Amino acid sequence: MHRRRYGATLLAAVVIVGMLPAVAFGATTEAIAETGGTSLTLGLPGSPIGFDVTLDEFGNIVELAIDEGADGTVDQTVAGDGEHRIRFASEDGSMVVDVKAKKSKLTTKVKAADAGSVLGTHRWSADVFGTGTPTIVDFTVAVGASGQPELVEILVDEDTLVDGMTATVGAIDNETKEDEFESKARVTFFRDGYTKTLKIEVETHFATDDDDDDRDLPVTLKTELKGKDEQKLENQDLASLVGVRRWTGLLCDGSTAGVDYEITADGDVMLLSVDVDGTAAGADAYTLKDKEHGFEIRFAGTDAKVKVELKQADDGTWKLKVKSKTTETCDDDDDDHDKKKNDDDDDDHDKKKKKDDDDHEKKDDDGHDDDD
Repeated sequence: MHRRRYGATLLAAVVIVGMLPAVAFGATTEAIAETGGTSLTLGLPGSPIGFDVTLDEFGNIVELAIDEGADGTVDQTVAGDGEHRIRFASEDGSMVVDVKAKKSKLTTKVKAADAGSVLGTHRWSADVFGTGTPTIVDFTVAVGASGQPELVEILVDEDTLVDGMTATVGAIDNETKEDEFESKARVTFFRDGYTKTLKIEVETHFATDDDDDDRDLPVTLKTELKGKDEQKLENQDLASLVGVRRWTGLLCDGSTAGVDYEITADGDVMLLSVDVDGTAAGADAYTLKDKEHGFEIRFAGTDAKVKVELKQADDGTWKLKVKSKTTETCDDDDDDHDKKKNDDDDDDHDKKKKKDDDDHEKKDDDGHDDDD
């Protein structure tokens, strides 16, 4: 395969990243940033095409490496905003790949001119919980009874699951709508109270008289890893939770905030200390709000916060919930710009689908809140 590697120097032709500090563009939740990026290999017959996307600690896209396949047909033109999004295409325009890292999602989209371009067995991988070991998921797309490309098999390589990590593959859901056919499924990863969900989807758009364009790329293969900065330890004996615990989070200026707290044998939550880069934080560095079942801390000069909550259920078990927002809040001004600029041809379509997907997650996933 021919490998091309694009970093900040080439991206400077699109967006001059070096002129501003990377921390100004913090893109994602730490749950997404800790993956370090993602890889996708399309098992196209005779000429596999793959790419690796690297994220920094804030979730900015900092590097793209492309395996072009045996014939080297990937166009050198790379577009996008340089931090949150990157895009490349085949030389003949029959395939466009779009990668986006924003808020709680790391998404890849492969848009193709025909179904044959997405058929085969493909491989997705990412270091899901930032342990240093990438998890591998293989999935196969074939023409199904509908006559359209469908997901037919999803396999998680169990040897790539680290200790304490589980992966649950959901059922494949096929649905025909007025102007499209969708085939999708979810893989739910869990470790130490943290949950992330990988959605894999194949979509075929049917041409209609209402189309604004010719829909030259009607077939889409999409992967989306979703993860929030939220830990939930449910159905626990209180004794298993008792003791001193620590939360850490990355602030927008690059410093690391830490909060030490203790769960007592009586089921109380006690704040012990707050620090920044290992140095005790003064009273003006944060605000503390006591809650009925815990506390919330907001860090001065930022939108970063962490909330710790311990509750007892009716059955006598306990649930510890630690929810935070850190790096995903760093680019709020950039969000306003994105909403105005909106250079994604698929955004309107995605907005229509988002409600259906969020409703599905509320029913089938682990109860995580929707994106803010």
